[in-house]
Amino acid sequence: MKRLLILAAALTAAIIIAPVQAQNLDQLLEQVRTGTLQKTKAAADLEKRFRGAGAGKAGIVSALQTQRAQLEARSEALENQFATNEEELNGLRSLRERELGDLKELFGVIQQVTGESEAAFDTSNISAQFPGRSAKFGAISKKINQSNTLLTAGEIESVWREVFNEIVQQGKVSKFNTTVATAAGDKEERSVTRVGVFNLVSEDAYLTYGAGGVAELPRQPDGRFIGQANDLMGASGGTVGFSVDPTKGTLLGAAVESPSLMERVDQGGPVGYIILGVGLLAALIAIYKIVTLMGIASAVQKQAANPGSPSDKNPLGRVLKVAQNNPGGDTEALELKLSEAIMKETPKLTSWLMFLKIVSVVAPLAGLLGTVLGMIETFQSITLFGAGDPKLMAGGISQALVTTVCGLVVAIPIVLLHTAAASKAKRVEEILEEQSAGMVARQIEG
Repeated sequence: MKRLLILAAALTAAIIIAPVQAQNLDQLLEQVRTGTLQKTKAAADLEKRFRGAGAGKAGIVSALQTQRAQLEARSEALENQFATNEEELNGLRSLRERELGDLKELFGVIQQVTGESEAAFDTSNISAQFPGRSAKFGAISKKINQSNTLLTAGEIESVWREVFNEIVQQGKVSKFNTTVATAAGDKEERSVTRVGVFNLVSEDAYLTYGAGGVAELPRQPDGRFIGQANDLMGASGGTVGFSVDPTKGTLLGAAVESPSLMERVDQGGPVGYIILGVGLLAALIAIYKIVTLMGIASAVQKQAANPGSPSDKNPLGRVLKVAQNNPGGDTEALELKLSEAIMKETPKLTSWLMFLKIVSVVAPLAGLLGTVLGMIETFQSITLFGAGDPKLMAGGISQALVTTVCGLVVAIPIVLLHTAAASKAKRVEEILEEQSAGMVARQIEG
């Protein structure tokens, strides 16, 4: 309305001023002062139209005010009706509470049981064999929360049946068919064996149950547990040894995450591989040396039983030939020649024994070197990332100690093998010296 008034005033002024532009300014000023300036016909028409438009707007405003009064009256009536209904509803609620009596406590207990059971059934291995139990309990719990409906006797009995079935199935070993998600991402229909509520196994694999259904563990435990799973799958009755996880997955998860022997070896890094490689070489040499010395000792003993016919194929035979080639000579010269022959045979008997001894000494030192290098890397990680994560420190220290274990694993058997080989060589040397002393004694007597 204000904008229309301003526009009308501006148009009126323009129309009034236009005819009098040619007049003298002094006359115009005088006419304004005395009020003798007359409106033109166009200005009169504009004022008429403006008054007509204003009258129409006033009618609209009056109609809207009447409608607002009607709506306010209706709103007040609805508010009064709402208050009356609320009071009546509260009375009905109180009546319902009195009529329920002990049923209220019963429904409260059922709601608590269904809530706890629904959460337990979501992760229970038994749900793999009996799917849909959680959804059934969810519907019952939702119905209890609605104040205008009551549970039926059949629904209450279904809660009891499912809870009792869970208790019974915990002590059973059952086989059933279900869809299994493999570690590769495929889905297969398999025969699954359930051990109570503790484990699920199928076709050389341990399974797990969750929101997505039954699935293979992405990493399986070691062969001992897989063998037990195979025995259980193939059994048709009787007793079968099987490792049950009483924690329902925690111990199995720890067993799965435990590194295998090769993973442990790989944690040792290059130092660990070098230690194990040298240890394997030393073990092969030691075994070969022991077998060789056992053959030489057997040949020497046979030669000792028949000294009259010496053979070049054993050390004692070669020593006896020295005495046979020098009959009736000087005793001291014979003794020196026999000692020389024995000294020639000794390096052949003791060859590689020094290498075995060095390996048995150096292996623990190399393991200690790997440990020190691993600890240095651990402290560097702590410097970069801090000591807030204990797993970071424990993992680094564990890897550092693997090389020490490798060194001890190599050193202990190599020491035993070296001792066995050295004792065999020492025994052959003693036989040679014994026979040599006997020949010198017989020479002196002769």
